[in-house]
Amino acid sequence: MTEITKPLDQERLLLTLEQLQQTLEQLHIKMEEMIQINLIRYSLLEERIKRLELGSAN
Repeated sequence: MTEITKPLDQERLLLTLEQLQQTLEQLHIKMEEMIQINLIRYSLLEERIKRLELGSAN
């Protein structure tokens, strides 16, 4: 493993935190998109199941 010989200076640390914040925001957006897609898929599957149940009842 690489050993850190000097601590990050304040400016670099703030930059690193900013990058982390941006990455977390991007992940949050991506997760929201995935949730929306899964909600749509779930709704479509529910509709298919209902149609299949209605079809087998006749």
